[in-house]
Amino acid sequence: MSEIILALPVFLPIFGGLAMLAHRPGEGILRWNRSRALLTAALVLLNSLIVAAVLAGGVDGERRLVVFKLYASLTVMFKLDRMGALFAGMVAFLWPLATLYAFEYMEHEERKNTFFAFYLMTYGVTMGIAFAGTLVTLYLFYEMLTFVTLPLVMFTLTKEAVRASRAYLYYSIGGAAFAFIGMVFVLGYSSIETSEFVAGGMLDLARAGQNKNTLLLVYLMAFFGFGVKAAVFPCYRWLPKAAVAPTPVTALLHAVAVVKSGAFAILRLTYFSFGIGFLRGSWAQWAVMAAAMVTIFFGSSMAVKEVHWKRRLAYSTISNLSYILFGAALMSPLGLAAGLSHMVAHAFMKISAFFCAGAVMHKSGKTYIYQLDGMGKKMPITFGCLTAASLSLMGIPMFAGFISKWNLAQAAFDCGAAMTAAGGGDGGAGRWLPYMGVAVILLSALLTGIYMMTVLVRAYFPKTGEAGAMQETDKSVTDPTWKMLLPLVVFTAVILAIGVHPAPLMEFLMKIGGEVGV
Repeated sequence: MSEIILALPVFLPIFGGLAMLAHRPGEGILRWNRSRALLTAALVLLNSLIVAAVLAGGVDGERRLVVFKLYASLTVMFKLDRMGALFAGMVAFLWPLATLYAFEYMEHEERKNTFFAFYLMTYGVTMGIAFAGTLVTLYLFYEMLTFVTLPLVMFTLTKEAVRASRAYLYYSIGGAAFAFIGMVFVLGYSSIETSEFVAGGMLDLARAGQNKNTLLLVYLMAFFGFGVKAAVFPCYRWLPKAAVAPTPVTALLHAVAVVKSGAFAILRLTYFSFGIGFLRGSWAQWAVMAAAMVTIFFGSSMAVKEVHWKRRLAYSTISNLSYILFGAALMSPLGLAAGLSHMVAHAFMKISAFFCAGAVMHKSGKTYIYQLDGMGKKMPITFGCLTAASLSLMGIPMFAGFISKWNLAQAAFDCGAAMTAAGGGDGGAGRWLPYMGVAVILLSALLTGIYMMTVLVRAYFPKTGEAGAMQETDKSVTDPTWKMLLPLVVFTAVILAIGVHPAPLMEFLMKIGGEVGV
């Protein structure tokens, strides 16, 4: 199979979106609305089928396509390895279902042409991040992701949306600057002429060791730079503000495209650029581990206080993304596998939770937690799916979230034991910080139970009396149509499948972890 197929899932949606954006339907607007829906569905499905064909052709890391060279070793290249295949497969599975959901959600909105054009382009750019074979390629598509998602954040053009998009842009540009510094130093000290990602790191350790503290500081800067899109504290403020965007957008921002791209980039930076052989046991490891722990607790505690439903889920995303970063900071093969397992589990849990919130907003207009009394009986399928997503986010056994949190705890104990045996690393922090991370995860699980169960209790057990009585206007509220319900049912099935039978996924993830072991 020609390696040109690696470029198709990237450029097909981008050019399709650009063509849709350039089209002016004129008087045939109604006919174009139907044509646009068919075109969007066809392009998304075709792209996901192409990704499936790419993955079926092998994920051994030997398949690569050089698109062009910028200068010397600065190469834009697509490469398929196991970690990129995991991210690409997850995105390709979720995007068609998210698009189906968006068809119903956006049916009464204006400027649907603009919406679906950028929705398509975001798909292609995200695939570019998944297939990036070099740090230069990753950085270019990471930057492009900001500009194709910015119009989606500000889609409604309200004052809140404009302010949210401005905050998103400022944070993203600032983060990209720090990430750029990291890229420059990695390339400067790389032992690989093509700047290609290498399992275990691409630094020339002999040269890097002479300026270790400088490079550790650069790693810390790049971690927070890429961490802007992963909403690591204190670079999180843009994410709750972005909840003003339409739910199909916020679901992708919080579950698939933007935040996962930030976490994915940090995993690439840690395990495939700097390398855990260089970073492990250093003060930089403890700094990023502490940052992840602070973010986990901060996001959960803020979610408990938040009464706006989508913003509550946004703070939950802030917390859960740092579970992945905590796995990255453990800097071990099991830590990488654990972080990736939570990346997969969280994608399905959180997109399901956001789509449930969007379904309620679409059918009833309710956006605050205190407005949800009795909604569980009126929308039983929607809230049944929300129940599964909530239990999974809490880490209840038999759900996907339990598997990923168990893996993170196990990886943390192994890291703590290894560092204790080795003397604790710089300052002895390695003797206790990973164990403290387990305590933070458990505390976050408790807080997650509080902020998710509050929603379910109100929905299933409304208050009695006048304050909790269902209003007359609520009597027409029902579950949405199959376009919204089918994605929710599929996500719930995946959450249960991973929770009940995680072995195939974990075997694949352990192979990825084994590649970076030192």
